[in-house]
Amino acid sequence: MSVRFMRTAQIANGKFMEAIAWAKETAGYVEKKWGTPPVSVFIDSVGAAGIVRWSMDLPDLTAFEKIQNQMMSDQAYWQLIDKAFKNQLFADGSTHDTLSRQV
Repeated sequence: MSVRFMRTAQIANGKFMEAIAWAKETAGYVEKKWGTPPVSVFIDSVGAAGIVRWSMDLPDLTAFEKIQNQMMSDQAYWQLIDKAFKNQLFADGSTHDTLSRQV
């Protein structure tokens, strides 16, 4: 079985390039720090403008939980998150996480 984690967020008005740079920086950090599978960064081409998506395919729920636990205790990761909040890169309340299982 494999699972796909996806996080979406609405980029704040006027912050597009800064938010994309931050999204890619953060994805690279996660990959390098914990040796995760690739973290892909997407921008929606149709529908609501300015939606950024991060996705990562993992072998199982245990792998997902391991990465989540590592993130929760990593101060450098939280500094990246704090940078996004301080720079108001994303619309408040727009972050949405999804975890899907392959069938």
